Amino acid sequence: MNKRYIYQHNNYLLLKSMLRFALQKMYCPVLLVLVTYSFSTQGFAFTNKISSSYHHQQEIKQQRTPTHPTTTVLFSGQKNDNDIFQTEKDDIATTREVKPQPVGIINRRQLFLQSAAAAAAATATAAWAKDEQYELVLPQSTLLADLATAPKRNIIITGANSGVGLAGAKLLTAAGHSVTLACRTQAKADKAAQLCNEYASTTTAVGAECNLASLASIRAFAASQKGKTIDTLVLNAGLAHGQNDNTVYRTEDGFEETIGVNHLGHFLLASLLAPSLSQKGAGGRLVITASPVHDPKSGGGDVGEPATVGVMNGFLQGKNFEMVDGASYNADKAYKDSKLCNILFMQEAARRYQNQFTVNAFSPGLIADPNGFFRYQNPKFATVFNKITKVTGVAETNEFGGAALSYLAVSPALEGQTGGWYDSVPPGKHQLARHLPSIEAQNIDEQRMLWKLSEQLVG
Repeated sequence: MNKRYIYQHNNYLLLKSMLRFALQKMYCPVLLVLVTYSFSTQGFAFTNKISSSYHHQQEIKQQRTPTHPTTTVLFSGQKNDNDIFQTEKDDIATTREVKPQPVGIINRRQLFLQSAAAAAAATATAAWAKDEQYELVLPQSTLLADLATAPKRNIIITGANSGVGLAGAKLLTAAGHSVTLACRTQAKADKAAQLCNEYASTTTAVGAECNLASLASIRAFAASQKGKTIDTLVLNAGLAHGQNDNTVYRTEDGFEETIGVNHLGHFLLASLLAPSLSQKGAGGRLVITASPVHDPKSGGGDVGEPATVGVMNGFLQGKNFEMVDGASYNADKAYKDSKLCNILFMQEAARRYQNQFTVNAFSPGLIADPNGFFRYQNPKFATVFNKITKVTGVAETNEFGGAALSYLAVSPALEGQTGGWYDSVPPGKHQLARHLPSIEAQNIDEQRMLWKLSEQLVG
């Protein structure tokens, strides 16, 4: 066997292990930098040296050539005469053209692709092993199956000017639903509505200003909807500040901005529009965009400080809190806590509004767009992280997130279904799976306490 092949094969195994570990800790910048470095010329030589030294005295009994066939289903979001949806298959191992190499030799590009594909396959396999814990699994084809035939609804979506919100608004508009895009400014809302109408060749999408960092703006928007039929309210807007940003940004009303926008602003909006949703009887829907990082046992939730609101000492102190639990500000934990608040709120709302309208939450998956949701992260980290998640097959797309949002908003299959957490698992597999949220999110006392204190804070 070619000695150079042995060294490079050992290098492949080492990088594969690094990638698998990085995926398990998928929000850790240090690990991602290490993996990225290993793909550079210097890193390649360094890891070759390590792997060859480590395996120098080991006997290679048989040649094992790594294989990596992997299929990823993508959603095109294009409209044609027969169906507004299309699917296409792509092999992540062949997304880049690789020049043929002599037998027994693996070049750096091949090594990268093989390592990435193997790591993604390992991650997916591990996740699939937990399928028996899922109450329901919904592949993307199911999410889109009845979108065009679902009874027409009047839908409000916050944060609909970009990302998952805009993707979902386009799909719903194209399917004939009336969509109000509630955005931070009227200009952003109008532009997004125009994009939806152009996409669908219709005029059923309208923009409206609703700045979730301003209680006054939220109340003004809710007042503008008085007397209108609202079938579905989607609380989708959200933000996450840079993990290393220690600045405590605040809303117009003095709340820490992450919690203020992601939870408190949405809490007030839902409370104000609940009477309109109730007019539909059990047919009304409240949908919340959440995240698995609310769970300390999840792939992103187990990195850094875990989400927990404790006894909510921060909320008890009043609007000048830095963190819900009363601790000093931590941007990463603030986002995780806001997603925990989303789930706690969802569960309590499902109980309080039982027989009035349904309440469910979902995750659109990991979409590490440096120009989108990751815009507040370190640009270099966001760019590297985005590329790695795509190549390794654990990333989701705005189109999938939009399909998931649309499904929860209008699908007849969810009639009467309430209190559900629909997670995007396994990572990058374009499907939703309903299962229990984190242990803390199931705490009824915390659910009730969060509701009470949120009411006091928003007035």
